[in-house]
Amino acid sequence: MKVTRLEDLIRWRRHLHKNPELSQKEYKTAAYIRAELDKMDLTYETCLNTGTIVYIDGGGQDTIILRADVDALPIREMNDVDFKSQNDGVMHACGHDAHASMLLGVVKEILELKKSGLLKVNILAVFQPSEESFGGANLLIKEYNFKKYNIKASYALHVNPDFEEGKIVTRPGPIMASCNEFTIDVKGRTAHVGLRENGLNALNACVNIYQQIEAITVYDLDCKHTNIIHVGKMSVGEVMNAVPENGHMEGTIRTYDGDDLKIIKNRMKEICSGLEIASRCKVDLNFKEGYPALLNDACLLDLVERAAQNTGASFEFKEEPYLLGEDFSFFSELGPVNYSFVGIRNEDLGYTTGLHTPTLQMREEALVYGVDFLVEVVRAYCN
Repeated sequence: MKVTRLEDLIRWRRHLHKNPELSQKEYKTAAYIRAELDKMDLTYETCLNTGTIVYIDGGGQDTIILRADVDALPIREMNDVDFKSQNDGVMHACGHDAHASMLLGVVKEILELKKSGLLKVNILAVFQPSEESFGGANLLIKEYNFKKYNIKASYALHVNPDFEEGKIVTRPGPIMASCNEFTIDVKGRTAHVGLRENGLNALNACVNIYQQIEAITVYDLDCKHTNIIHVGKMSVGEVMNAVPENGHMEGTIRTYDGDDLKIIKNRMKEICSGLEIASRCKVDLNFKEGYPALLNDACLLDLVERAAQNTGASFEFKEEPYLLGEDFSFFSELGPVNYSFVGIRNEDLGYTTGLHTPTLQMREEALVYGVDFLVEVVRAYCN
């Protein structure tokens, strides 16, 4: 960093950490970010109420997107720090406070590049709301007219306690999974247990559906592919001495392959239809579309690797993708994307707990690598 100070990152990140807000409610967060942009004499556009988009004209034909998410999670913080969340039950447990702070720092650095006559590419800095729910990226892309720019590529960074401070990590192809949800409602017919032949047992139907769904990944999909079909919630029945009449199941599907997702959905439909006939219960299957898989474009990997190395950070290609969802995948609709991680793990300080935990913590010094990395990405388009 040349003009952004470590003190800036600390101030930004700790203010945001202390004042977290949930998806679609990031009003104070957006106001703070916009106030900091005002201090940089920048104009910006707003979108989805709490989204903020900054355009910096570099005088070039191409535009690149740098994106940071800004929302927090419904988690009660357990860290004993003086900037602990003041919004009880809400916490920046996924590091979005760090992401927004890094992007503010990058914007400040880009303005210095422009002042020095070195900026040759246009920049869209996107402070995106609602990543943790509602698919804020999808909503933003539908709402905002990105087509008025010649989008060359989009980049995003995520802090990650799986990797040590000073490390930038990415991988080619899939890096985060698609994330889709489903519900299954089963309607049987109740009867006294002593007259159970008069009933239609929703419990038996649910158990059979569950067992057959679990077998899809074993018998219907390429065993070399990683897929998850997970039922995380099931409730069946009313009282102990009656045939269960109602059943409800909820779950998620995680995959990297669009064809696998089609197979999974078709097999689930077939299973539910078959069990409807076999059990004589009514079975209602519904899918809720979530985030598509996040696929890093190969054409950006060399640039990303050079950018990381130019910062002095160590660089690593991750062998396996995560089975976690990330709505940055929607930015693929605009052109090539790259999603990378910046390490925040610090064994000496005990900063080792994972994302989405009430004890996630980091040193802001680790974020310097993220700022420098994104600046180097920008500089790669200015040669």
